[in-house]
Amino acid sequence: MQLFQRIALAALAAFPAFAQQQPSSFTWDAKLELRANYRDSEHDRFQTRFEFPIQVFPTGDRHAFEETVDAGRHTELSVAQIKLDLGYGKWFLAHAQVHGQDKYRRNPTSHDKQIDADELWIRFGDKPEFLERPERTSFFAQFGKAPKMERQPLRLLESYGLASTAFNRFEDIQALVGGSIGRNFYWRVQAANGNPVFLRDSNALAGDNGVKELRNVPPNPKLHSGFPIIYNAETEGYFFDTDHVQWGEGIGYRWANDDQSTGFDFIAFHYRRELADREQLTGTFYGGDIDLLNGPEGFNVGLPITDRKKEETGARIYAEWKGVTAIAQYTKQHLAGLHRNGYEFEAGWKIPIGHGPVQYIQPTARVSGLQNSFRAAARVKAAPFPSFWWPWTKIDYGFRAGLGHGIDITAERAKHNIGAPRKINENETLVTLRVKV
Repeated sequence: MQLFQRIALAALAAFPAFAQQQPSSFTWDAKLELRANYRDSEHDRFQTRFEFPIQVFPTGDRHAFEETVDAGRHTELSVAQIKLDLGYGKWFLAHAQVHGQDKYRRNPTSHDKQIDADELWIRFGDKPEFLERPERTSFFAQFGKAPKMERQPLRLLESYGLASTAFNRFEDIQALVGGSIGRNFYWRVQAANGNPVFLRDSNALAGDNGVKELRNVPPNPKLHSGFPIIYNAETEGYFFDTDHVQWGEGIGYRWANDDQSTGFDFIAFHYRRELADREQLTGTFYGGDIDLLNGPEGFNVGLPITDRKKEETGARIYAEWKGVTAIAQYTKQHLAGLHRNGYEFEAGWKIPIGHGPVQYIQPTARVSGLQNSFRAAARVKAAPFPSFWWPWTKIDYGFRAGLGHGIDITAERAKHNIGAPRKINENETLVTLRVKV
């Protein structure tokens, strides 16, 4: 940590000179984005050994099931959002990304807030993105709701891999400072609320777990549970909370040729915080963090947790070579004494067409996986979500076709290989029409 402090002080000393060199002009930008989807989710159902009280199911089967969230063929509006930016040269940028509909990122159930700010932050200083490099040593400070520092900078498919879903899909409230040493090396130090620990299916829809309809007799939720994994859910609210501060550090290196057609960006990162007893999330009566890991109240079905520490260490590399893009990431997690790791590799090739309505086509493939070194304690005979500890591999493949005028179509297929007691069918087809204005 002392190394980061010395670097930050050196960069801060150079900051006034940097600010004087920036053009003194305000800029603004507004973008509207709509996404419509065709989704075909194949159905499966797995009976767990967990049994509900007889008061909940007075007749019939009392066993809990993990079941496909919303099986069948569906056409739906998945995203309607606006992005707003106000900047002053490279010295200042304010950014907001607000959705009125974002069906596939509802967090953690279909009862989540309908209107929400996915990102809401301000930044002072120069923070190069992708393969951009500053002209010299630089410094920035950013405050608000923003993506994690290692998150994949460019998505080639509309879906997410297992590692992205589990660890860095969602934003959190953070104070992030960083900068570059020369043009290539860069560093980050962060204090954040940290993302609550919760559960969701790994396909498009999260599933309905802990919704009020589960308290009806008999329960009748709109969506099923899915086959959930433990993941870092979206943080609640927009203000900094000092109760369980998550500290994060990152150090990276980026290189690119002069026209930025070839280059790479590598970052190694680390986060640590103490888990809360319970995190309240919109749309569910299940609690996050320790409350989730302990299982339903009144049932001896918790996971074998031993402490409160939540720690993640890993690395991500993003590379471009002319029309080829590749992203690889790895994260190792310690979660209250439970250990798991996730990996992901994705590659696509953007092939220009330039004739007729199709401007380009980008075939893409991704492989991702989760490995868990835990399961329910030996004394527990019936856990409600055994998919928490199943080993998991997910393969996604498809293509994106650019039609020009801010319109593209992405068609993809997800195939799962799940280490369950029997074969589980979680396959899904997703076609997305995206319009940017």
